[in-house]
Amino acid sequence: MKRIITLLVMVFLLAACNQQSSEPKERIISLMPSNTEILYALGMDKQIVGVSSVDDYPEDVKKIKKFDAMNLNYEAILKAKPTMVFTHETMAIAQEKTMKKLAKKGIKVIVVSDTKSIDTIGKSINQIAKAVHKEDAGKDLTKKINQDVKSVVDKYKEKTKDKSVFIEVSSNPSIYTGGSDTLFDSMLTKLSAKNTFHDIKGWQSVNQEAIIKKNPDVLITTSGISTKAYQKEISKRPGFESIKAVQDNHVVAVNDDYISRPGPRIAKGLEQVAKAIAEK
Repeated sequence: MKRIITLLVMVFLLAACNQQSSEPKERIISLMPSNTEILYALGMDKQIVGVSSVDDYPEDVKKIKKFDAMNLNYEAILKAKPTMVFTHETMAIAQEKTMKKLAKKGIKVIVVSDTKSIDTIGKSINQIAKAVHKEDAGKDLTKKINQDVKSVVDKYKEKTKDKSVFIEVSSNPSIYTGGSDTLFDSMLTKLSAKNTFHDIKGWQSVNQEAIIKKNPDVLITTSGISTKAYQKEISKRPGFESIKAVQDNHVVAVNDDYISRPGPRIAKGLEQVAKAIAEK
């Protein structure tokens, strides 16, 4: 009897192994850095065969084939033999024709919804996790992010409360900032700080006179330059010497990748912003 049971168990395990090995592995192309970071966090790194040309994290993505997400080469994508392509809502129009052609080839195209708030990052994670059958891992990742965000808020909120902040995302040819309905704005709200341009919606250009009039307590740039370089740039802008942030030497640069990618590292981005506001 014991031999029969042992034999049945072995047959069952062998059948399970054969079934698992016969299931095709996904071949994934991810055309947005935040999507890529989420896929890695979900344990899908071995299935990723292509990423966008601006992907740089985790370190392993530097070894993976790159695709220009804004100028997709349809033939090059087909050559990579993907079974799934993850793109993003913000690029849907630019990539529409290519994505339709890929879908006709039987390739699964997942357009991940745009995230405009820290509180909705979990929805994007869930969307990606569901597509790759990693729902439990997605829930765990969302839970960890929420816990990390709460820890940052609890640590800094008394130091950041009511501080008016101007976040500059670019300065050439025009100065751009994030108003309401943006990830940056939601970060400031989490920290009980005030976005000086909360009264505008989305990403918009603003003139120097408007910034001077707002008179923010803190100036932050995410344009990729150093704090020293940003301070030098600010010193050349006429009238900025009257801004409280400049007078208090509260002009800081932060890592754009951390705070502009709604994914696993968002709490690090939030902490960078919190430190920039709380510390001179």
